[in-house]
Amino acid sequence: MYNEYNRQGYSYGYPRYKRENTVVDDELITLNVALELIKEAIKEEKQNEFFYESIITKAPDENAKDILSSIRDDEKKHNEILRFIYSNISGEVIENPTEKVIESKETKYYEDLETALLKDVALVKKYRKIMGAMPTSRMHTLVMSILTDKLRHSALYNYLMNKAKN
Repeated sequence: MYNEYNRQGYSYGYPRYKRENTVVDDELITLNVALELIKEAIKEEKQNEFFYESIITKAPDENAKDILSSIRDDEKKHNEILRFIYSNISGEVIENPTEKVIESKETKYYEDLETALLKDVALVKKYRKIMGAMPTSRMHTLVMSILTDKLRHSALYNYLMNKAKN
């Protein structure tokens, strides 16, 4: 049955003539676009690392500090992975960013957790697109590890936010 659809002009269950500019096309990016997103993500991961340093100082107990420290350490790992992927694909080495963006606004612990949660949820979409453009299974697996960390972080933020409310 699947072959019949292919002979009749279907591709993966969608008629070919109707596949232009679909939702599917918005999810698929080229390797060059992925490289640009990786460049952006390298800077974002470094800024996230600084952001977590700030949140850790506001954490109410050792358990929360340990959780946030592990997330911060993951951000460092993500930065390393992204720089590795970028250099392996492009041949260019991106140095670890050192600039620190300081936000002048004083925020509370709960608000910082909420911000972190929303950032990570948004990053899941970005990493999903990057992952789809990876040329090798090894790089695909590396991006998947970042993606699953982001999902794990989201669950941890929810835990910390619920704990902070009570």
